[in-house]
Amino acid sequence: MAADRSLHFFHFISLAGLHRRFPISPARLLASLVVFIGLGLTPINHAIADSRLIILVRHAEKSDSPATDPTLSPAGEMRAMALISALNRTPLSQLIATQYQRTQQTLTPVAQARHLPVTVVPATKAIAAHVQQIAEQVHAVKGNTLIAGHSNTVPLIIKALGGPEIPAISEDDYSQLFLLSLNEGQPASLISTRYGQE
Repeated sequence: MAADRSLHFFHFISLAGLHRRFPISPARLLASLVVFIGLGLTPINHAIADSRLIILVRHAEKSDSPATDPTLSPAGEMRAMALISALNRTPLSQLIATQYQRTQQTLTPVAQARHLPVTVVPATKAIAAHVQQIAEQVHAVKGNTLIAGHSNTVPLIIKALGGPEIPAISEDDYSQLFLLSLNEGQPASLISTRYGQE
């Protein structure tokens, strides 16, 4: 039976160039991180004017049709539902997806549970321009943001928001969840974890 990776796993932390691995439950991690950010605390500065958490996922598993804009597969629908519990202690101010059904459907369960609209930032052939538009949308709204992107855009969005460069996401990897902490005047920190069924 496949293990539920949203229950217990290893996290990979990149904080100002330092990397560590340690076991921790995602609920405790998210709760601690939200409190940490909500209080505006860092090891150096106890009065952060602008702190926010950006959560990024690749769209969940897709079906084979329609070919030009596939919907989520049953496995993808289950993974999208898993986002609700993975983020149940995390306040959210906005949700961002592309024009494709697979990204919007990945966010639909959270959108319905939180009564939040999904802001669509169309993906274009000019990937750099698309990534910049998403970064601008993130900064346009105060609070935490959840983004459903694509395997070729999620790493670029993290970099555009001030995070570290991360390895490419493989085509068969749908479970990665990135937590990018942005604190004014401090380096961005990134936590990479996984959610949903293996």
